[in-house]
Amino acid sequence: MTIDRLGEKTILVTLMRDDMQRYDLDFETAADGAGTRRGLTRLMIYVGEECGLDHRGKSYLIEALPGKDSCLLIISVRTNKPRRRYRIKRVSGVDCCRFGCVDDLLDWLSRPESDRLSYSLYKERDCYYLLPEFPLTASERGILNEYGSVAPESPVAVARLREHGVQLRGVSRRRRHFKYASSAAI
Repeated sequence: MTIDRLGEKTILVTLMRDDMQRYDLDFETAADGAGTRRGLTRLMIYVGEECGLDHRGKSYLIEALPGKDSCLLIISVRTNKPRRRYRIKRVSGVDCCRFGCVDDLLDWLSRPESDRLSYSLYKERDCYYLLPEFPLTASERGILNEYGSVAPESPVAVARLREHGVQLRGVSRRRRHFKYASSAAI
C-alpha cells in the first residue's frame, strides 16, 4: 500500500490485492455493502493516522478505480460547515400576511387602513410578506385577508424571512393607549 498526499484536500492511495483482502474491500460484487463500509472506515482511520488528519468536522469523498491486481483510491477531504441552530423555548405563532402578487399588495397599500398599521414589508421569491409590529386585531386581520392570506408563522420562519428577504418598507406607528381606559360604560 502506498499513500501519497497530493495537497491539503486530496489523498491518493494505491492498494494491492493483499491490502484489499486485509480491509475486506471488494468493489466488484458488493461496492456499497456493510463489509465494504467497515473496511473503508478502518482504512480511513489508518490513512488519517499516516497523514496526520484530524477526523473531527470532516467528510470524505472516496472514488475507487479498481484494476486487475490493484485498486486506486482518490480521497477528497471536505470540512463540514456548522449549520445554524434555532432554539425555540416557547412555541408561539407570529402573524404574517402573504400577498400572492404585487397588485394585491398595491391595492392594500392604497387603503386608508394601511396607514394605521405598524409593519415591515419583505419580498422573497416573488412573494410579498407583511410582518406587523404588534399582534393584529380582528378587524385588521379581516381587512388583510381580503388582499392576502394571514396565517400564524413560527418565529423561525419569520427570522429566516427577515434574514433572507429584502425589506421594501418599514412603517412604525405608535398604538394609542388611553391613559385612563376603563371597561365601564359611561
